[in-house]
Amino acid sequence: MKFGLLGYQIAYSLSPVIHRMLGGHDIDYKILDIAPERFDKEIEDAVSGLSGFNVTIPYKESIMSHCHQIDPVATRIGAVNTIDIHEGVWMGYNTDYLGFIRSIQEDIPDYLYYFPVIVGYGGVAKAVAFGLEKLAYSAFSVLGGISDTERQHFIDSIINNLNMNIMNDLPDIPIMWINCTPVGGSKVPVIPENYLPLKKGDFLFDLNYSPLPTYLEKQVLEMGISTMNGIKMLVYQAAEAQQIWKKEKGPITIDPELIINSIAELNNVS
Repeated sequence: MKFGLLGYQIAYSLSPVIHRMLGGHDIDYKILDIAPERFDKEIEDAVSGLSGFNVTIPYKESIMSHCHQIDPVATRIGAVNTIDIHEGVWMGYNTDYLGFIRSIQEDIPDYLYYFPVIVGYGGVAKAVAFGLEKLAYSAFSVLGGISDTERQHFIDSIINNLNMNIMNDLPDIPIMWINCTPVGGSKVPVIPENYLPLKKGDFLFDLNYSPLPTYLEKQVLEMGISTMNGIKMLVYQAAEAQQIWKKEKGPITIDPELIINSIAELNNVS
C-alpha cells in the first residue's frame, strides 16, 4: 500500500520513518512537496496511485475543498490531516487532535492546573482547540502573527464550531503555551526576540519535533521552564491514520517511546 505526506518544504519530516516503523513492509510512504502556487494544479497527480495521505503545513485547511467527503469531527475542527482514498473517493479526517489529547494526558497529568494559550492560527491550532475542549477546558487565549484577518478567521471558526471562550487577557496563573507554528523548529529555526512572554511556573508544549529538543525548547529550558515537543503527538496521529487506512478499530496499543528512542538513535540525538 502506498501513502505519503503532503506539504511544502517538508524534507525534515519524520513521518516517513514513523509510518514505516508502525506499518512495517505494508507501508510505502513518501514526501509529496508542492509549492502553494502549484497546489491546486498538481495535487491530484501528486497523490495518484496512493491509498491515502497525510497533510501538513500549509494545506490542512485548503485540502478540504478537494475532499469528496469529510468526517464530521474534521468538519467541526475545520482542518484535515489524513485522507483515505477508496475507489477514487477522498475521505478527510483529523487525527491531530487525538495525538494532542493523548500526549497531554500522558505527559502532563496535572494539565488542568495550567491555562492554555494557543500560538498560531493554522489547521493544527484548530485541532488543538478541539482537543482542549475534549480535555474539559472551557477557555483559552490565542497569540499569533500580525495578520488581523487570519486571527479573526481563527476566532470565528472557534466561536462557530466549539463550546470554548477565547480570552483577550491572560489570567495571572501558570500558562501552558502551545506553539502551533513552525517557529523554533527545523523549518523556522530563528526565534524572534520576546517571542513568548513566559514566566516561571509556565509550561511549553512546542508542537515542532525537529530537531529534538527543538530550538524553542532549548531556549525555554535555559529559563528553567519545563517543556515537551510534538514527537509523541506525531507518532500517535500517525498510528490513528494507519488505523483509518487499514480499516481497523479499537484503541491504539503502540508504545510511542520505542519509536521515539529509535528515531533518536537514527538521528543521533537525545
